[in-house]
Amino acid sequence: MNQAKPINKTALFLAAVMAISIFTGCSKKIEDEPEVTEGTTVATEATTAPTTTTEATTTEPEPEPEPEMLEKYVEYYEQNNDFVGWICIPTLTDSSGDPYIDYPVVQADDNSEYLELSFEREKSSAGCIYADYKVPITATSHADNITLYGHSMANGTFFRHLLDYKDGVSTVQNNYVINFDTLWEENQYVIVACFLIGIYEWQDSEPLFEYYKCRTFDSEEDYNYFYENIMLRTYYNSNIECEYGDEFLTLSTCAYDFDDSRWVVVARKVRDGEDISGYTYTKNSSRHKPDSVSYNY
Repeated sequence: MNQAKPINKTALFLAAVMAISIFTGCSKKIEDEPEVTEGTTVATEATTAPTTTTEATTTEPEPEPEPEMLEKYVEYYEQNNDFVGWICIPTLTDSSGDPYIDYPVVQADDNSEYLELSFEREKSSAGCIYADYKVPITATSHADNITLYGHSMANGTFFRHLLDYKDGVSTVQNNYVINFDTLWEENQYVIVACFLIGIYEWQDSEPLFEYYKCRTFDSEEDYNYFYENIMLRTYYNSNIECEYGDEFLTLSTCAYDFDDSRWVVVARKVRDGEDISGYTYTKNSSRHKPDSVSYNY
């Protein structure tokens, strides 16, 4: 009779531990594992390799290149880096047919530099036509209302012939288009107002209208303030429509109707596709006149 072999207790114990591990698995909870709630079906472990998802990459649009300088103005910019454009009233001409107003325009860091400095940067009592310095004229931006200043020289140069617009309806009717090009763009404007004004409160019963500070119309209220004031004072009315969002050009020079008076011409930029051939002007008999002067027109 065969004698039974004694049972190895150590082996038996190891076998039991292995069996328990097989049936219970890992008991540690993975932190990113979703909670199992009632009614949730627990997915079985995938037997295939997980799909790798490639993150979508977004490409930033490249900025549009800045406009290039107009070739005809490059030489002026090279001569004086303050050069920003050209002002011309093509139909307001002398006996030879040359425009009275046909000048380069500069813009400095203040409004005094070119009062007695020529475009060639030489000392000159006539100065130069210059743009208000507050809002730089660049390839991509400028003021909503660009103001240009020029002396009214006795010899008829610079802005002297802006005073011709005081002469009557026929002058503005025949010369209402103004060309003002920037370094990068050719532009046309049509005159919407011409007026005489003082620069001090005491010169007028109306509140002082500082037209030269109307640069950027941040709101429709800003625009309305500007437009209503120029139309209150204008020598002429016209059938030219203006609205918030339009761009303007203001030309300012000294007048001699009373001390510290200014003669101002305001024009609206021509809109894309606009037909400017049918505009007409009439005398504004009800315009506001400064208290400092009495005159017939």
